[in-house]
Amino acid sequence: MLRVEQLGPRQTPMGTDDRDDGRRDWPPPSAGPPSDAGLREAVTMLRRLRAGDLVFPSRERGGLIGEILREIEALGSKVLSERKTEDERIATLTNVVVQLAALNFEARAAISPGHDKLDGIAAGLNMLREELQSSTVSRAYLDSVFASMADALVVVDASGLVRTVNRATTELLGFTDRELVGKPVSTLFLEELDPAQILALHGHEMQCLTKSGAVLEASVSSSPLQSGSTSEGFVCVLRDITDRKRAEEERMRLEEAIRAKNDLIRTMSTPLIPITDEIVVMPLVGTLDRERADQVLESLLRGIAAIQPRVAILDITAVPVVDADVASALVRAAHAARLLGVDVVLTGLRAEVAKTLVDMGLDLPGVRTCSTLKSGIALSMNRKAQKAEAPRRSS
Repeated sequence: MLRVEQLGPRQTPMGTDDRDDGRRDWPPPSAGPPSDAGLREAVTMLRRLRAGDLVFPSRERGGLIGEILREIEALGSKVLSERKTEDERIATLTNVVVQLAALNFEARAAISPGHDKLDGIAAGLNMLREELQSSTVSRAYLDSVFASMADALVVVDASGLVRTVNRATTELLGFTDRELVGKPVSTLFLEELDPAQILALHGHEMQCLTKSGAVLEASVSSSPLQSGSTSEGFVCVLRDITDRKRAEEERMRLEEAIRAKNDLIRTMSTPLIPITDEIVVMPLVGTLDRERADQVLESLLRGIAAIQPRVAILDITAVPVVDADVASALVRAAHAARLLGVDVVLTGLRAEVAKTLVDMGLDLPGVRTCSTLKSGIALSMNRKAQKAEAPRRSS
C-alpha cells in the first residue's frame, strides 16, 4: 500500500502549489481487493490532481500517480475477467437450453463455486432437465406399449379421422400406417357407421375390410379421449375373432351332429319290434339313466299307439345294472302300458333285480315276469292261443 503524506507548498511551472492534500492511504485500507468501488475511488483521486502534477510531477506525486495507474490497470483487468467469466457462463447456460430443446439430456448446467447470480438460472435448468427427461421416458414407454399391443389400436381424432395406428393394426388389415392415417375410421368397417356410432361400440362383433378385400370378424370396443372437458377423439380396439367364430361354428356343427347321432342311438337302443300283429318286444341294451328311461317310456307309448298290440314285452337282459331309478322307470312304463289296455311281460329278470324291486317295495300288478326273452315270447304266444280257444269252448 502506498502511503501519501502532505509535502507542503512547492513551486511548479504554473506557480506555487498551496493545495492541502492532507494524508492519504491508497488504496483505502477498507477497499480490500480491487473492485468497481476501488476503480471509482482511483478516478476520483486522479481528478483531484492538477494538470501540472501530471505533466511535471514531483517524485512523491509521480509515485502516487504511478500507483494509481497500476491500481486502475489491475481493477480494469479484474472487471474484464469477471465480465468474460459471466459471458462464458451465459454462453454455457444458453447451450444447455439448446440441448434440452433437442431432448439431449446429457447436458447439465454447472453451479459456480462462488455461487454467483447465474446459479439460480442453472439450478432451474437442471430441474427442468429432470422433468423433461422423466416425461420423455414415460412417453417413450407408452409409445413402446402402444406399438407392442397384440390388439389392433386405432386412435381417431375429434373429426373422425385416423390419427395413428399400431403395428397390430397394419398386420391385421394389410394396410401401411400411411395408408390409414388421415382416412375416415368408418372405412375400416363393412357396415356404414359414423364416428359417434363407432364410439358407442363396446365388445360388438363387426366385419372389417382388409386391403385384399377379405372380410374378417372383429370384436370392436371404443373409449373416448378427453383433455379436461374437451373431446380429443377416441381409441378404437379391434380384436380379430375370425378363428374363434370359425371354431364356434364348427363346434355348433359337431354338437348338432352328436345330438342327431345320440337321438339315433337312443331310438335304435329302444326299438319296438313286432313279433306278431298282437305282440311287440322292446329289448333294452346298456345303462339306463333318467334321460334314457324317459326315452324308453316315450318310445313304448308311441309304438303302442301306432301298432295297437295286445302284449308288450320289456326285455332287460342286456341292462347291466338295475338300480332304484331303473326299477322306477320300468314300473312307470308297465303302468302306462296297462292304462292303454296292453298286457306287459318283463323278461330278463335276475335275482338282484328282484331283490331291488322288493327292497324298494315296488309292486308290479298285472305284470308277468320271465327269466328269459324266449320264455316271455312263449308265454305271450300261449296266452294269445288261450284267448283264441276260449270263444270256441264256450260255443
